[in-house]
Amino acid sequence: MSKTEFVQHPLIKPNSITKRLYQETIIGSAVKWNTLTVLPTGVGKTVIAILAAAYQLRKYPNSKCVILAPTKPLVLQHHQTFQDFMQVPSEKMKIITGEVNPTKREELWNQSQIAFMTPQVLQNDLLTSRYGMENLSLLVVDEAHRAVGEYAYVFIASQYLKTAKPTLLLALTASPSSEIDKIREIVNNLGIENIELRTRDSPDVAPYLPPVNFEWQEIQLPEKFHYVGQTLRRAIKTRLVPIKEADFINTSDPRRVSVRQILQIQREIQHQIATNTSPPSHLFQLVSYCAGLLRLYHCVELLETQGVTALSRYLQGLQKDARRSRASKAIQRLAQDSNLQEAEQLIDELISAGIEHPKLATIVEIVEQQLASVPSSRIMIFTRFRDMAKLLEKTLATSTSSKPIRFVGQASKGDDRGLTQKEQGEILQRFRNGTYNVLVATSVGEEGLDIQECDLVVFYEAVPSAIRLIQRRGRTGRTHPGRVIVLVALGTRDQGYYWAAIHRETKMKELLKEMNKMSRDIEKERKQSSLKEFMEPKTPEKPAKTENQVKIVVDNRELRSSITKALKELEVQLEVETLEVGDYILSDRVAVEAKTSDDFAQSIIDRRLFTQLSTLKENFAIPLLLITGASLYGSSAINPAAVRGALSSSIVDFNVPVVNVKDPKEAAALLFTIARREQTEYKRPIGLRGKKPVLSMAALQEYIVASLPGVNTTLSKRLLTQFGNISALIQASAEELAEVHGIGKAKAQKIREALDTTYEPEE
Repeated sequence: MSKTEFVQHPLIKPNSITKRLYQETIIGSAVKWNTLTVLPTGVGKTVIAILAAAYQLRKYPNSKCVILAPTKPLVLQHHQTFQDFMQVPSEKMKIITGEVNPTKREELWNQSQIAFMTPQVLQNDLLTSRYGMENLSLLVVDEAHRAVGEYAYVFIASQYLKTAKPTLLLALTASPSSEIDKIREIVNNLGIENIELRTRDSPDVAPYLPPVNFEWQEIQLPEKFHYVGQTLRRAIKTRLVPIKEADFINTSDPRRVSVRQILQIQREIQHQIATNTSPPSHLFQLVSYCAGLLRLYHCVELLETQGVTALSRYLQGLQKDARRSRASKAIQRLAQDSNLQEAEQLIDELISAGIEHPKLATIVEIVEQQLASVPSSRIMIFTRFRDMAKLLEKTLATSTSSKPIRFVGQASKGDDRGLTQKEQGEILQRFRNGTYNVLVATSVGEEGLDIQECDLVVFYEAVPSAIRLIQRRGRTGRTHPGRVIVLVALGTRDQGYYWAAIHRETKMKELLKEMNKMSRDIEKERKQSSLKEFMEPKTPEKPAKTENQVKIVVDNRELRSSITKALKELEVQLEVETLEVGDYILSDRVAVEAKTSDDFAQSIIDRRLFTQLSTLKENFAIPLLLITGASLYGSSAINPAAVRGALSSSIVDFNVPVVNVKDPKEAAALLFTIARREQTEYKRPIGLRGKKPVLSMAALQEYIVASLPGVNTTLSKRLLTQFGNISALIQASAEELAEVHGIGKAKAQKIREALDTTYEPEE
């Protein structure tokens, strides 16, 4: 038997980290170049981060390292692991999360040599210039597959690579993506120069990982389930027929039309409505049909892959939504559909007969067999829905000798309260010590958390994502052989999802080979230039900061906006305030209300826009409405005439200019140019500092009256002029209200109804 060798390093505790060839190989390149490391779960991604931190801190003893993880529990887990292995004083390893107030965060940052953080907190602190990353020698990005789109990792990496010198970024993930474009996006966003990947089958990794037996079990649905499914599909067909007649699809067979097609058709119809000056009325009807279809397809999926209890609860919620005063016509029509009502009746009969999905009985049998074979087993069951997790927990507790516990996320959903981080931690600890031996988890159990290695993992339903497949499967087979079982209901979406995941995982392996090629290409480029040039690339000199640096006040709700991030890239000095008026203040006279095209459309519908424009104009000499999006008309089903009316009202009635730009970068460039001109050329200060002056009494009265049904700012002025004050207006009859120009009988009746109806809070 060979002698165990340990890593020896001044900053690593003696005899704590066992030498592994693949880790040594990876760290050898990871300390030279920004590296994306793809490793299976359970083979020591965190150890590689520890080795990289030890290397950098020894090389740059006065520098800092930051370890980023997407959730606080994972941050705490990394902090504990680093403390277990590194010879760095514990007082120099600081946890910095959103629960710490900003002033304290700055203090902890200054005290730390290794900071463990969530990306949202670091992003916020960078945007507000609470501290910088100039002295950072290592940035570790865990769960790096998240570094796409607007996720905080993208902005942080950009700032780090731009401001720190030297830089070293280590990105870690078990599963980047099954799409090459997404992998390239991650590589570009994180400035990756080197890719190190290993699979369970890699020659240098395989000796450390025991085998995992992966299997699927076919489930046959009972005949009564098919009756309910046929009833639901009749409801689906009645909505597909008019969509087919309008030539959006070539079949009305529910089994030949997918949810993806319905979503695509819905977008196409909305686009036609938005770009047509006078859209045909039947298009609005088709949009309503699409909305109903999406709910009906979901009903079928719940029935076939989850069970009657899950479907029953969903239908109860749908009926409840339909009774709300603001329920859409699509939901109201759906609730009144005779086919759906028949399905509800059939479901009630199944529940009364004690018939559930056959998967439940299969789960009971699987758990009993596993515990009979290995009584000390730890079993993890994954399910998509909380209701099903609750039912599984109850069924296993009453039908088996197991000790199950439900494990869900922090958010509460309706009357289903989520688990706090403390409660999650306590459950995981009890799962480790055997108080519980079956963990019934939703997606919260897939990523990041330090969960006891399981002997058996069961998928209650198949998942179409290769990433989720790998993450779930990674809960077993780390130190001893594991087993994974996927339950697949025959003839249902389960089958499609199962094969989609398998196909995508195969595709991912092919992409990993492509990534290897990318690594070789990068290596070739390195050899063509000196190491010194590579380690110390020439960077363009940044303009020196002066006392005249542009400042912009930003509302704290816009802190994560893409516009705000783009302003930071332009090195604008951002001052964050809670603004009561506007989103960005550029000087003592210029304020900007910023909206995406979708938000602009929604603000027209809920009448927010006109109130915002009124208060903006009331408080700033030069107000501006800035709309970001390629098209003002293509983002929503709102009638184009309403959009044009809102634009004309903004310009004519409120005297607020409207500017439409294509993307956040263009929006930021415009704000920067205006602010620079105001502050540099015209020497205008930012006197308000984001604080709205007290509204005049007239403006306040207009604001209150404008909240009445059908009343805008213009009508509120007319009403107040007619009645003199709000008290007299409220006491006016419907007939008296109707005498005001622009109100009319119908609107007057709605105003009286809103004023007279007894308040009943919605549940």
